Amino acid sequence: MTPHAPVTQSLKIELDQLIASQNFDIHFQPIVDVAKGRIMGYEALTRAPATSALHSPLVLFDLAATVGRLIELERLITRRIARRFIELQLPGRLFMNLTADTLVAAKDRHELIAQDLGAIGVRPSSVVLELTETRPVIDMESLDQTAESLRQVGFSLALDDLGEGFASLKRWVDLRPEFVKIDRHFIDGVAGDPLKQQFVRSILEMASQSEACVIAEGVEQEGDLRILRGIGIHLCQGYFFARPSPTPRTSLRAEIVQQLNLDPVEGATSESEAKKEIVARDLSRAVPTAHPAMTCSDVIALFAADEHLYSMPVLDGDGPPLGILRSASVLKRGAERFFVDLFGRKSCLELMDRSPLVFDAEASLQTMSEAVANTDDRYMVDGFLITRQGRYVGAGRTSDLFKAIASHQLLLARDANPLTLLPGNVMIERQMAALLNSGEEFVVAYWDLTSFKPFNDTLGYRAGDEVIRYVGRLLTESVDDSGGFVGHVGGDDFITLLTTPDWEAQLGRICKDFDHGLHRFVDVDTALNGGYRARSRQGEETFYRLPTLCAGVLKIAPGQFSSVRQVSLGLVEPKRRAKAILDRSGFFIERRRT
Repeated sequence: MTPHAPVTQSLKIELDQLIASQNFDIHFQPIVDVAKGRIMGYEALTRAPATSALHSPLVLFDLAATVGRLIELERLITRRIARRFIELQLPGRLFMNLTADTLVAAKDRHELIAQDLGAIGVRPSSVVLELTETRPVIDMESLDQTAESLRQVGFSLALDDLGEGFASLKRWVDLRPEFVKIDRHFIDGVAGDPLKQQFVRSILEMASQSEACVIAEGVEQEGDLRILRGIGIHLCQGYFFARPSPTPRTSLRAEIVQQLNLDPVEGATSESEAKKEIVARDLSRAVPTAHPAMTCSDVIALFAADEHLYSMPVLDGDGPPLGILRSASVLKRGAERFFVDLFGRKSCLELMDRSPLVFDAEASLQTMSEAVANTDDRYMVDGFLITRQGRYVGAGRTSDLFKAIASHQLLLARDANPLTLLPGNVMIERQMAALLNSGEEFVVAYWDLTSFKPFNDTLGYRAGDEVIRYVGRLLTESVDDSGGFVGHVGGDDFITLLTTPDWEAQLGRICKDFDHGLHRFVDVDTALNGGYRARSRQGEETFYRLPTLCAGVLKIAPGQFSSVRQVSLGLVEPKRRAKAILDRSGFFIERRRT
């Protein structure tokens, strides 16, 4: 049966028996405060037994509404959830789903409800009533009054599945709930979808005005979590943390806590954290898997029953994946005459592709995109496998990979300086953060042109732009062979990050080449005189020296700085000292341990 299917007498009888026996399975899924690395509460989920035709919650509650027993059913389940919550001694708040029908029916009964739950051991202040969007609200005025009366005795309200259902944004404005849960449609794949990211930002902005807490539902991938944290989401729920369970953990797994606390650099801005480069593990999804004991008939049946199941990794224990089963190939072989008769009981290895596309968990977008571009078209649908130290981690969708690549390219294009096309501040910060986090020794040089403003004012912005582009080319050519990084902060300011042992000689060559090549941007007399005469801002004729290229330099040892902001502060003094070198281009190295 599906929702709104005809109600049969047998289904009515089964519902009567369920209510009489109270034979419901109660599962709890944690809601996690990712900023503090702890569980702040649990959402209770209810199902009929797996053998029941009413196992699906949608079917169960739809039938109860159709036969007029929805309010009775939800009240019964609410008490059962509360008792189980106390039995398990779960910490934090308890989130319970209720329809508008049940909430409105609770009008003028809020004190009795509070006493009922209090007798079980659950304080109303620890309960959040989630208004589900499965049914429309007919009497909005009564719902508003009920919500206010429930708040008076300590209950909080949450709006579930924001973005889906019946006029949820209007409901938000009218009810002003304490919590708003964003529908999983807008969360799944948010790392590779700028439009979804903007939707989440908009919800956060609205929530700040209404003083509501936002919860992201359906968080399954680490990459999505990173983006959500960067945007400013603090409360999350989904398979990444834990699946619903009848006996849930009361604390997060150690590896989850470690991932939540491992920001690349302390103090990095939210925007730059949100724009960190995605690697293969960020695209990992939990998918159904097969094992050698499964027969060909088993896997044929699985693919035939689910048209959205495109492939299944084949695993044997916790070792490397053995291969992959592809829907198109399996169903094609299964349709061959006599195949099932001859091979149906044999291991599914008979149908397995032993050469799947596999990436290490830390593989970059570039590595993955190049590999996919050079493989067969079948990988466009079937995707790829992800491993760490040879062990299976998960599977990735090619569509997610393409979205991530497009988002990354858009970021690069948006951040690049339009004059030099070099990476701008976001990419500079990200690159520096990565080096700080790696524990590698490196050198950062902050470059600036001295006497550049009078040069630009006297000879024109065109000449000034040419000199800035010249500096960009010099720095880029210098680091191309050494694997360094060049960024354009803006105006006549640049950053280079160097990791080669001969970095000091490298800086010297840059300064020498700049002084030697500057003459091509001025006339002969100016080049011979080493400068030019022009009127100052005060109207007095003044001699100005030609611009020089100077750099404040920091040699950064592992652990010396913990954030990009600290490095920026550490560059202030050497940059000032470098500007005191007047007769030629040069650099000043801060040799004190700052």
